[in-house]
Amino acid sequence: MCFSFLDMKEGRYNPRMSSVIPMGKWRKASQWIALIRSHAKVVAYDGIVFPVFKKLCKRRPPLDYSKGKQNYKLQKQRNCIPDEHYVQTLLAMNDLEGELERRTVTYTSWIQSATNMETRSWHPVTYNYASANPQQIQRIKDINHVYYETEHRTEWCKTNGILVPCFLFARKFSRDGAMRLLA
Repeated sequence: MCFSFLDMKEGRYNPRMSSVIPMGKWRKASQWIALIRSHAKVVAYDGIVFPVFKKLCKRRPPLDYSKGKQNYKLQKQRNCIPDEHYVQTLLAMNDLEGELERRTVTYTSWIQSATNMETRSWHPVTYNYASANPQQIQRIKDINHVYYETEHRTEWCKTNGILVPCFLFARKFSRDGAMRLLA
């Protein structure tokens, strides 16, 4: 099982990849994936796609307003994030998408990180002692769909065509938040 989606965001695919990676096979998904043995073998034995990613897939540096015009130039770079694109694209190029589950495995809340553009972060909200409680965990366990605001799409969690809970795990707990849940 793996997770793979068409990449709906502009600016991540580098056209210089096109001789090896066609744009129609470019994919994006969660950084968290699970592979079955046959898919893991495809990744382990890849000697074609990985070198292209290593050369042309680079993360854009974070916003730094102190750099002025230099920051603007840096932000125009493509924002290719290898752990969100490589395995997904590789499996698509090997025509394995029919074997993949198309859903996310992680629950994240990006609300606070996107509210203030000055301090915008590419990291989800961290649950601390006050917000990491059994009620919050139950709310996460009850989720049966995920809405991707930037892509204007809803992903319903299904297994064999039947609606099921999303089997999500939450991420980004502070030490005291995690300890509260373990107590």
